[in-house]
Amino acid sequence: MEEKKKSKIIVIGFILFVLTIYSASYFYTKDKNEMLLSAPRLVLLIGSQEALNAEFRPLEISDRRNKIRSLAQLGLIQTISQEDYNDGVVDIIDRYRDVIQDNEYVTADCLSYSETLKRTMAKEAKVALKASWIFSACGIIE
Repeated sequence: MEEKKKSKIIVIGFILFVLTIYSASYFYTKDKNEMLLSAPRLVLLIGSQEALNAEFRPLEISDRRNKIRSLAQLGLIQTISQEDYNDGVVDIIDRYRDVIQDNEYVTADCLSYSETLKRTMAKEAKVALKASWIFSACGIIE
């Protein structure tokens, strides 16, 4: 009798363990997917890319991200999320034409930039790519 009770407890414990792992992975994956869908897909910089990249080179990564946040608050960085991109908003220039007006601007696709970063093997080139405004604007985490 004691043996049956022990094996029932072991089986119930194992089932609870499996259900806990499944539930945790479900919610982790759901949260990760929501984060990826809200991440920028297209970014737009209003201003000079060369000047901003020169300003970014000597900064640490946290300072670069803070600078990007402040530029976004000023309206100099505009984004289209992956979710909006999937919904058909694929022209960032058309969407923000009233913000751009007659100013100099540069656009970038975060997905292709991320792929370029993955393919780049030379250390100096990879460091230069990570020091650009696009890396911080896209929120790429490596």
